[in-house]
Amino acid sequence: MRFTRFKRAVMAMAFATATAMGSAGQAQAFSFNTGDLVVAIYGNSTEALVDLGNANTILTTSPIVNMNLSADLTAASGTNPVKYTLFEFDTNGSGAQVIAGTSSALSSISPTHLNLTQQFNALANWFNNNTLLFTGNTVASSSLFSFTTNLNSDGTSKMLGAWPVAMSGSLGQIVNLIQGDVINNAILGQVGSALLTANGFLSVGNPGPATVPLPAGVVLFGTGLIGLVGVARRSFTA
Repeated sequence: MRFTRFKRAVMAMAFATATAMGSAGQAQAFSFNTGDLVVAIYGNSTEALVDLGNANTILTTSPIVNMNLSADLTAASGTNPVKYTLFEFDTNGSGAQVIAGTSSALSSISPTHLNLTQQFNALANWFNNNTLLFTGNTVASSSLFSFTTNLNSDGTSKMLGAWPVAMSGSLGQIVNLIQGDVINNAILGQVGSALLTANGFLSVGNPGPATVPLPAGVVLFGTGLIGLVGVARRSFTA
């Protein structure tokens, strides 16, 4: 009953937000709807947030969806290593679900340490905060509207303890998109994967991008160099 009332409040807020934006004119601002897949690029004083659109559409689209987020990555860069993740919360239908991206394998996530209601509430609270909106895709990490403030305040990338593993990845590292059922506090499984490269190119889909092996020529070239170094070393010591 408590969750149903909360869900109705969130949906009412979503309707109010859509109405307000429709009457506000052409203002460009960051916002997202329930069911949208959002990418957060963070780790420094400025972070970038990009709404990729409806998660169900993206994760059932073939081929993989590719986007150029280089400008957003540049804005979020700084002295600290940049992290990124993707997330979604969905109040459509009769239940509630969440998606979060982690570099950990699905098999390493312990179901006994989940608290998906905690993540859902944090996302919903952030969604409500974003009815105030902010211009563009970048925001100060200290802002009320930032991913860092609302979901990563403990610095562990564990989304306030909702998941027992860090829900993030480094640039060039694939993140697995894990879906959870909030009502039953259960993992539903992996629904895709994503990769944000150091150049700012994002690929996401189901099953999504895979680690690209080195071409055979590169491996042979490296092996040859190692062999030459060994020969030179023996010649020098002879």
